[in-house]
Amino acid sequence: MGNIITTWMGSHVIGSGGSKRKVEEVQNDDGETMDLESLLHTRKKRKLNSTSKYIYKTLFEEGRASDVSVVAMGNEWHLHKVYLCQSPYFRSMFSGNWTETNQSQITIEILDDNINISALHLALGQFYKDDIEMEAAQVIPLLATALLLQMDPLIDQCTCIMLETINLHTVLQYHEASRRYGVVEVDKACKQWLLHNLLTQVTEHPSTLRHIPADLLYELLSSPHLYVMQTEFSVYVMLKAWVFLRLHPTWDGSHEAAFLEAHKYFRNRTQTGWFLEEEEGREYSLVFSALRLIYLIYHHLDVEMLYSDRILPPSWLTPASMHQWYNMLRIDQSKDRGPAEISDGEFDKSCTRCGRVLSHSGQHIWRWTGYNFGLDLVMTHDGASLRLKRNHRSENIASIAQPATRNIMYRITVASLDDKQRQIIRVMLLDPEVKYPLLLSANFLITTNHKLVVPAEATSAPTPPSPAGIQSHAGRE
Repeated sequence: MGNIITTWMGSHVIGSGGSKRKVEEVQNDDGETMDLESLLHTRKKRKLNSTSKYIYKTLFEEGRASDVSVVAMGNEWHLHKVYLCQSPYFRSMFSGNWTETNQSQITIEILDDNINISALHLALGQFYKDDIEMEAAQVIPLLATALLLQMDPLIDQCTCIMLETINLHTVLQYHEASRRYGVVEVDKACKQWLLHNLLTQVTEHPSTLRHIPADLLYELLSSPHLYVMQTEFSVYVMLKAWVFLRLHPTWDGSHEAAFLEAHKYFRNRTQTGWFLEEEEGREYSLVFSALRLIYLIYHHLDVEMLYSDRILPPSWLTPASMHQWYNMLRIDQSKDRGPAEISDGEFDKSCTRCGRVLSHSGQHIWRWTGYNFGLDLVMTHDGASLRLKRNHRSENIASIAQPATRNIMYRITVASLDDKQRQIIRVMLLDPEVKYPLLLSANFLITTNHKLVVPAEATSAPTPPSPAGIQSHAGRE
């Protein structure tokens, strides 16, 4: 026990029998005054050198009483079989008819390029202690090492750390590692993070956008839960920048410059054909096929850009245009008042995705521009409620029949993200105490999406408009 420093506060009392008694009082560790009798029965807390720390220092770090040495990557660790047998990897090695069973030195061949000496040292040390401390930068090498040595508790700890530290700088590394090592939880969480942040955070960092693998990007763009900022056309603009960055791996600059340079690159290409039909662009066809083409032709400037870019061939755009024209005729002639009943799967596949960032509290009123089949929708958010209404002002009525009643299907999702890692704090309808900024994602379906079967010969490409006569519509909200 350590020394107890006390302060004596005595007083002399004369009793009735004339005897003198000394009452002694002391202060406890919290500064409270108490007598010695109470002090004797007060529990004291003192930190001792724990057994686990002693074991780690003497057995692992100093290698005392070692009965086996492990050699890997040019390093040697003097260890103990009884501790190593916590892992099935070593337990089977020491208990079976393997060559290593009776050997005092074991050599581990490392074939995984993610494993390094630091991760090996950290992993082997975990056999001798029950806590772990590491930086997020170490987690992938440590995960790879833990999987090699079949250390399930350590795998679980690495998984937890990865889930807590998904952000702009780690998401692609974690996603690649999760697919490589089969960590399903991390794979799912990385995709969820990207669905919320692709059109906001990632597009603002060209170096991150460039390195998104094509198959992952296809999966994200195909999801109905992608948080699309503004309209579907923003997805096309982002995808165009992604291709430019992939084609120019050494280009460096801001995201504004990246989008502008991508626009110039495709406008000024000397090839007269359509990018996705040329050898250079064929590898990107799958990703572009995830675009919801019918929702890219909602504004005349967008259509002009699509043709001036010469990325999507007319064989893709013409059927989409015909589909929308057919839907417009059906609505105008009162054959379609909107979807009355539809499955969740069909809604997810057919809806248009749009969204908005609400940067601060207070009232927000907006509408997503573009052709809406005569159904002009206005959305209002005042911090406590979210309202969707139909705009009947005469200047917003398009040249299309305006039935008094229209059906619409929609899904609204609001996400609040933390400031540092942009991870979801909560997903809710509305909460007056929510932290801003908010990401608002809206999915709409306002037609029944009747399919029009178009013969193949009817999809011949129209002559593209001259690039010189088309004005850029990039950045329109």
